[in-house]
Amino acid sequence: ILCLWFGCCEPMSSPVIDVTIMCCGVPKRSMGWYHAKQLVEGRVPNARLTDIVEPFLLGPAKDTEASRDFSRWVEEKTTDVVVFPSISAMPTPSETKVMIISGRTSDNPRHFNDAVDHGFKQIYLEKPGASTVDNLEAMKAVAARNGVSVVVGFNRNYSRYVKLARDVWPVVPPGSRLAMGRNDGLAEDKLDECFERNAEGMLKNMLIHEIVVLVSFFGVRSSSVKNVLTDKYQTARETRNGFTDFRRIRVTLEMDDGLQIDLWGDRCKSEHAAVLVTAPGFEMKTVRPDLELSRLAAEIEEHEPGCPAYFYLQDAEYISLKQRFVEHIARGNTGTPEGCAGLDEAIEGLKLCDIVNDTVVSDLSV
Repeated sequence: ILCLWFGCCEPMSSPVIDVTIMCCGVPKRSMGWYHAKQLVEGRVPNARLTDIVEPFLLGPAKDTEASRDFSRWVEEKTTDVVVFPSISAMPTPSETKVMIISGRTSDNPRHFNDAVDHGFKQIYLEKPGASTVDNLEAMKAVAARNGVSVVVGFNRNYSRYVKLARDVWPVVPPGSRLAMGRNDGLAEDKLDECFERNAEGMLKNMLIHEIVVLVSFFGVRSSSVKNVLTDKYQTARETRNGFTDFRRIRVTLEMDDGLQIDLWGDRCKSEHAAVLVTAPGFEMKTVRPDLELSRLAAEIEEHEPGCPAYFYLQDAEYISLKQRFVEHIARGNTGTPEGCAGLDEAIEGLKLCDIVNDTVVSDLSV
């Protein structure tokens, strides 16, 4: 029901696609683990988790409580899932086998290249994929040379509130203005860890979701940005444990066609996202969570307490994105499925992040 609610395809009666996860991570904390959880619970039709490659928890961190938590979860919750300390230890994959790469952003280009070298032809890469445009462009070249299909995990493309806004966008009156953003609901005492763990920065780690939605569905391109206006009163940049980043930001993008886009985000306010479309005599606002999503998220949390709130809110989106990819593969298709973001969208997204970051940092220094 959750998959269909987010507009995903009907499950196919097609061959099951095997999946490997690179960097599963710690239960109830890591995105890789949540992918694994959904797969082992059978919530992604036509997909089966067969292997986990865990180089950190079975390597440098093997004597930690986090490693023991991971091993205990594998033993108690999985069946016939083989765990490897490195990708070189696992057999060569089939042409259709999917690799989900869910490591830290700075490590993912290396994991990506290792997966391609090992023979993987189908890769689901957690967003933003890499920390720099140069890294993503190099990965795109590697994928093209080796015939590798890549989906990047921008699940916001499947959000209900985004779909409602993009469905109406083609018919809005001239002179429309678009506002998009979100708060992440992070506790103040978690900011230090957040700055370190997401060293690529708030734009590339958090607001990249909204930026890629703009690229995917609203025609926004880095080459079309005429000006970036910084709202200094709604923007704050801090240094924590040697890492400098935004804790909140608000900017307006002025595009060369006259469109104005307000982009905003806050690490620490209550979990909330919205799209606002305004024009003379017209206004439409869509939000997340709505009442139905709040109810569904509460049900999931009741059965699996202790996870970050966004795991529950985005649960169905994660399923939809994985299901769309495996169905695409099962049909014998290559490339990126329609509606999913690939490396092209990820590259354009990082270009926009760089434009916004450079302008705002300069504005704040004045």
